[in-house]
Amino acid sequence: MTRGVVYAEAGAKPAVEEITLDAPGPHEVQVRVEASGLCHTDVHVVETGGWGMPFPILLGHEGAGVVEEVGDGVTEVAPGDRVVIAWRAPCGDSCPSCRRGDPRRCSNNLRGRRRLHRAADGALLTAVLRCGTFADRTIVHEACAVRVPEELPVEQACLLACGFSTGAGAALWATPVRPGSAVAVIGCGGVGLAVIQGARLAGAERIVAVDVAQQKLAAAQELGATEVVDATAGDPVGQVRELTGGVGVGVPSRGGASDVEQ
Repeated sequence: MTRGVVYAEAGAKPAVEEITLDAPGPHEVQVRVEASGLCHTDVHVVETGGWGMPFPILLGHEGAGVVEEVGDGVTEVAPGDRVVIAWRAPCGDSCPSCRRGDPRRCSNNLRGRRRLHRAADGALLTAVLRCGTFADRTIVHEACAVRVPEELPVEQACLLACGFSTGAGAALWATPVRPGSAVAVIGCGGVGLAVIQGARLAGAERIVAVDVAQQKLAAAQELGATEVVDATAGDPVGQVRELTGGVGVGVPSRGGASDVEQ
């Protein structure tokens, strides 16, 4: 039996239901989901009455697990591989962005077909971001099943699918941090902590974490922040400026080479 969290219709409360799966098609894989992160995107789907997607909807998009079955032509993974389920995979060469070497802006993402059904009535489910990780099993394109080391705990691996990649990606790609630069990270929740780690990987010299919760500031220091600012104790902007060289120095506004805000 396979179960999943199904959002059946606008105004309904998501509920655990039995679901059925078709066999994986060409370049698709079936993954047994062992852990899934919780993201506000799924809350947004419910709060907006489906986010424009056809009902019924299978929630979840931050998953990690084990490949159980593969379709024809699959070469990237094999049964038994530990994988993280990515919600987006660039086509590689069939769109203008990929052909010019900018896969982050791919307009023809690789995605599996809809192969999950609600057991009660056979209705075709729409998996959030073509993932549907609030389920025991799901089916995705092989490019979205990214192998990870067996030693990486699944409860940590699943966060790589969205939360961590969003934060670290801000520092590494979206607003690239330059080696030796100063960075202020405003808000040290899960994504903000990932920004800090991304900035550290990028070689930032000063990483100032700003938050109102002491436990979050402590976690920020553990993960790479060089200084912390308690936003409840005085002017946080002034504190950041003081730590990074005073007025006229500090960190540039968002979009500058060395500033990342969460």
